[in-house]
Amino acid sequence: MAFFVKRFEEINKDMVQECGGKASHLGELTHLGLNVPRGFCVLAKAFSSHLKGNQLEEQIGNIALTIDYEIFEDLEEKTGQIRKLIADAPMPQEIEQEIVESYGSLSGGGQDPFVAVRSSVAVKDSPISSFPGMMDTFHYIQGAKNVVDKVKECWGSVWSGRAAFARHSKEIEHAKAIIAPTVQLMVNSDVAGVLFTVNPVSGSKDDIVIEANWGLGESVVCGKCICDFYTADKNLLCIKVKKIAKKRQTFMQAKGGGTEWVEVEPEKVDKATLTETQVEELCRLACLIEGHYSYPQDIEWAYEKGVLYVLQARRAKIGGE
Repeated sequence: MAFFVKRFEEINKDMVQECGGKASHLGELTHLGLNVPRGFCVLAKAFSSHLKGNQLEEQIGNIALTIDYEIFEDLEEKTGQIRKLIADAPMPQEIEQEIVESYGSLSGGGQDPFVAVRSSVAVKDSPISSFPGMMDTFHYIQGAKNVVDKVKECWGSVWSGRAAFARHSKEIEHAKAIIAPTVQLMVNSDVAGVLFTVNPVSGSKDDIVIEANWGLGESVVCGKCICDFYTADKNLLCIKVKKIAKKRQTFMQAKGGGTEWVEVEPEKVDKATLTETQVEELCRLACLIEGHYSYPQDIEWAYEKGVLYVLQARRAKIGGE
């Protein structure tokens, strides 16, 4: 039995302190029978063991004490030093072995699969289970060694300048940060995006709001692209408002792995990303997940060859929350 790794099938929503917010909810959604790409979580205790095994805790603490949060350059330089310490240190063999074996199980005995390595976070003894956009995500990673390296980079991203500043401003002790990276089969999406089970602008609980773009959902969540916008009636599961944008850029797989920004094909610039049937399917998904959790949801989703996948779900922030 693995000690540092758990498959999504072994995880549920109550394991935030062990697995972080993202992984705990991916496990919960898997138990609901939703189409979640297979994957596993490298548990929070693996990061702690990495730090202890390489005697990094004191070094990191000493650097952290010298950070001047009022000077951007100092914050970036010092947090960069910490990230380098974490990434350069050798991963304890027992942790690496479990990651390599778990990655191998995703292939089904075939070619090494492409995976996404994403940060799953929380704060010890706190209800906080996400820091959206503050830690690293890596797409189209292939090969066990590369996965191990990206897990270390994910660990290091708990010390991104943004994350360190956020903890400092909220008076959260750095040592209370939990990070438990997820490794998940890559969805090579044709269209992807986010949806909210409550209108984030008006606060209407009768609305489902969907944003979509071609390619990976990263082009939507990063806020850099103009995307299609749909408002649907939660009760009737039909479109109320549809705004089709001129979609000039998207985020897609680069040759040989990794990702790149590309220009949208001319015939797709003005074309709607979603059909009415797909909007209805997304609305049904939204209602099911919100009903299970009994609070508003922020959901990341993707379609590959017409098949809907759920990539993430978390409590939606409404209004001034």
